[in-house]
Amino acid sequence: MSNFVRKKMTLADGEVSYLEWEGNGPLLHFAHATGFNAEVYERLLTPLQGGFHVTAADQRGHGFTTLQAMPGQQAAWANFGTDLARILDRIDRGPAVLAGHSMGGTVSMMVAAAHPERVRGLVLVEPVLVPRYAHQIARVMRWLGRVAERGNDLAAMAAKRRSIFPSFEAALASYKGRGAFKTWPDETIADYLRGGLIPTGNGTEMRLACDPLWESSVFQNSPPGGARLASRVRCPITVIYSPVSNTTRDREVGVIMRRHHDVRVVQVPETTHFLPMERPDIVQDEIARMLKG
Repeated sequence: MSNFVRKKMTLADGEVSYLEWEGNGPLLHFAHATGFNAEVYERLLTPLQGGFHVTAADQRGHGFTTLQAMPGQQAAWANFGTDLARILDRIDRGPAVLAGHSMGGTVSMMVAAAHPERVRGLVLVEPVLVPRYAHQIARVMRWLGRVAERGNDLAAMAAKRRSIFPSFEAALASYKGRGAFKTWPDETIADYLRGGLIPTGNGTEMRLACDPLWESSVFQNSPPGGARLASRVRCPITVIYSPVSNTTRDREVGVIMRRHHDVRVVQVPETTHFLPMERPDIVQDEIARMLKG
């Protein structure tokens, strides 16, 4: 199997950079998580090109995409959904299987709910499913002087993230085996950096393509009540998540199951929120399963 080709798509407010694996099957589009980029998932997606025509785009403010990304209202997840719908229109290969990790899963479901005719299957990997009233509860908790919701903790940590590295090699050494990356294969960390670092023009120095303040703003804009979108989806849905997930709670998965007649739920023991990096084989199998539906 050949590797991907990186392409550009010009939209009204900039360019979308996306990866494409040529194939004769239906379109599979994979949407990445907050702070990541399309290239992170290369090793997951490459084996799928035998059954699909595969694409994966760097979302607004991520990777090599140059769409406007000012922290604040532009980080509303509805904008990511609009972008994805425009991308599907331009690729124009008929109803697609949409898959995504974390934010990418939620945004994929937003598109399937808004444009059911464009989507033939949904595979949601650790989707961000914020309870309907979570934001109101968090505001009350902060007013009472208690601990803020975890999403805001993630936003605060993202805003403080180191963004400049002396070289690609220095960045790779700083990530290997540390923090959230400790369960990732070294090759996948390298893919993340190849798709997520941009030269600063100062020798070998590199910076994160996803600005930490943008990443923080995206976390802050995570919408409540996402599971309820399932009632407007008209295709099969597969939800894959870790039993210890903080983003895909059993209660919210239950909301999806109550609101949609065709839901497959797959829990993967001994994984974390980074399930696509830890068990790509399971994600591949579940995406391929959509061809049989």
